[in-house]
Amino acid sequence: MWNRNSNGTSVEQTTIIKCNSTETDVTDVTGLALIEKLKKIARDNQIGKFDIFDFTGRSLSMADVEAGNFTQPLSIVRYNVAA
Repeated sequence: MWNRNSNGTSVEQTTIIKCNSTETDVTDVTGLALIEKLKKIARDNQIGKFDIFDFTGRSLSMADVEAGNFTQPLSIVRYNVAA
């Protein structure tokens, strides 16, 4: 998502991860470090298996996240094994 100042110019790009109705700012974290951050956030929320979705609702693989192939923000959703 883009933060804009009053004249409409781009100020900075932030990366947000949503999990259990909380948002974590992971701006400037990319590649493998972003994957590790996703795993840590999931662990901190007692989530063992999870899916990752982007803003468009597209399910992402770890390779997509590492390559930066997503639209922000990212969402961590507990994997439903009963389905």
